[in-house]
Amino acid sequence: MSARAVDQRHHALEDQPRVAEFAAQERERADNRQREYSDHHDAEQRDDKAVRARAGDRAQFRKEFISLLGREYSGWRLEHVSNRSDLEHSFSTWYTRGLARQGRTGWAFLGVAESETPAAMDAILAHGLIWLDWLRAQSQHATVAGLKLFLPPAAVRLSAHRAALLNNRAVQVEILEWKPGNDRPVSIDIKDLGNVETRLAPRRQGELLVNAHRPLLEECVGDSLDQMDFVADPFGNFTSLRVRGLEIARVEGQINPQIYFGLEGSYRKLEEINRGEFRRFIQQVVDVRDAHSRNKSHEYYRLQSERWLESLLLRDITRIDSELVPECVYPQVPAFSAADRGIIDILGVTRRGRLAVIELKVHEDINLPVQGLDYWLRVKWLQDRGQFHERGYFRGVELSDDPPLLYLVCPAFRFHSTIERVVRYLDHAIEIIQVGLNDQWRSGFQVLFRRATRTMR
Repeated sequence: MSARAVDQRHHALEDQPRVAEFAAQERERADNRQREYSDHHDAEQRDDKAVRARAGDRAQFRKEFISLLGREYSGWRLEHVSNRSDLEHSFSTWYTRGLARQGRTGWAFLGVAESETPAAMDAILAHGLIWLDWLRAQSQHATVAGLKLFLPPAAVRLSAHRAALLNNRAVQVEILEWKPGNDRPVSIDIKDLGNVETRLAPRRQGELLVNAHRPLLEECVGDSLDQMDFVADPFGNFTSLRVRGLEIARVEGQINPQIYFGLEGSYRKLEEINRGEFRRFIQQVVDVRDAHSRNKSHEYYRLQSERWLESLLLRDITRIDSELVPECVYPQVPAFSAADRGIIDILGVTRRGRLAVIELKVHEDINLPVQGLDYWLRVKWLQDRGQFHERGYFRGVELSDDPPLLYLVCPAFRFHSTIERVVRYLDHAIEIIQVGLNDQWRSGFQVLFRRATRTMR
């Protein structure tokens, strides 16, 4: 049996779900979704003027967008046109959506205004696939061939990178660059933009920095040392001192290193006069940032929850999957492209040498599988060019040529309900493993299920 076949058998349905905990968490998940929606709605209503202005902007965009569609697709009938929020079906007010139909052939479409938030630009492909999937289930008299995304210039490149990783037998995606004021949309060649040239930061540089700073940190931290993690900054500029994932201090410089402590945005230099304050600050963070804390509303407890989970996983990555090699686990791996500086949550490798991209979430996120694609694409690009050994990663490990695995790790009932509807449209070369954890992971995480998520063939 091939190594890939063994991998697939290994991941099929390794652990049985714990039914009682699942049922309780499902109820909690439903309550939380409704609460989050209500909180978001209440927050918007606090500023009626801003709400009215945004609604006006979206109405104007919708008007111009529909006018464009009428010119570009004369003879096509536009149906289901809306930009209303629909929580039940995960339709967002960020986008104007609809179906263009001519006879028995149809295309789903989504358009987004340039004035929308970065989050709206980031999530458009996921929302587009959800809309397409819904239309296909509803349309009895038309075949919905694919999806057209009308995007402002700033959103084109990232969406093209992701769209290149879809299964073109399951969905045809066309990206068109357009914003109000332009007469015609410009069709984008996804193949031309789909490959993301990536640079990997050298591993050795960060390791040397941590080793150089370790004696100074050990001297200053004192009795709290066993509660600390020393982590190299992904870009090799400083050493980070963390308590369960929360950075509380950093050391900068090599010749004359200096310690700065506090939370991000409020660092102050450690000097002899405030050394006692530093020690008290550390102890307070250690006391509050604990699974059994009495003050769970404190920022020391709430901040950087994904980093907290990451710090637990790094202690024993085999709890996620026994096939992962515990000696070869790299957190917060920087992989630069021309567009941005991507940070991979955790990069690992299986015992058979297959690379593993591990993406973490602790809250429900509709965009989780699509964000995972970004990092999978970067890792695959680097793998194909032999960059990992060259940059000091996986020393002594013979890496497989098989495509990387993509692990999506999240509390079991924090996975968004649409995840399988999005994943099914991904290229079948991308093997995705969902790992569901217990909700009380801070007290000690348990894997409630581990399963391969299937794409269309």
